[in-house]
Amino acid sequence: MEEYRLVWFQHLHKAAGTYVIRRAIANGERLFPNNENGNPCNHNGVIPLWEMSERELTKFIDTCQEMGVTFVATEWGGPDFLTLSKDPRVCLITCVRDPINRFISNFNFDYYWMWSKSVNYEQYLMDKEIYTSPEYYTRIFSRNHDPSVPVTKNHFQIAKKNALLFDKIIIAETGMNALDEFGWPVESDTKHPTFGDKWALLFLLKKLRFKRLFQYIRAVKHKPSKNINIEKLNKFDIQFYNFLNTL
Repeated sequence: MEEYRLVWFQHLHKAAGTYVIRRAIANGERLFPNNENGNPCNHNGVIPLWEMSERELTKFIDTCQEMGVTFVATEWGGPDFLTLSKDPRVCLITCVRDPINRFISNFNFDYYWMWSKSVNYEQYLMDKEIYTSPEYYTRIFSRNHDPSVPVTKNHFQIAKKNALLFDKIIIAETGMNALDEFGWPVESDTKHPTFGDKWALLFLLKKLRFKRLFQYIRAVKHKPSKNINIEKLNKFDIQFYNFLNTL
């Protein structure tokens, strides 16, 4: 009997995560029967796996094995990475990109799809979502999920320690060939770019957002002003990304 393997993907917003999920699907991985972009769901919505205790998380993995699920994504928080890494059934992976480019891409995606009411970076940084807050990577990997709690050097050290628990960390800028190692030779046709999506054009037209529509057609990428000093706000994420590049 073939040994059970569960690929557990820590999905980071606008870091090629949807591509990884679609690649897994294209190559026959089985997702949770009820899911949102790979995130397991129940009748209440996405299951908060990042809030589970060690015992609860192990029980969930047992359930996945019983159901034949071979791929799970967590997008809204970082689960107990130590528990996952200790379970021989789990292959823990993630994909990251330059944190400043990721943040800019996230703002533009939310701006054009109107996922956020913010029209500039000053407002966006005040949103309550973890992926709009500074030091996003460090928060996820240190499991500091509350944007109101400042990120400290201790969180940075925890994030590095947890990163070492992963079986595979893919750097998006260097290509996705590492996915071949999982027996995923079939390419995905989904790259989820910010621009060039006809549905985004139709969405903005339907919403009568003609200014944004014109900007979208011209592929206007909004960037933060120098006054915000986005690099300083994400100093730990920059160091964390550089650390991951050395692994």
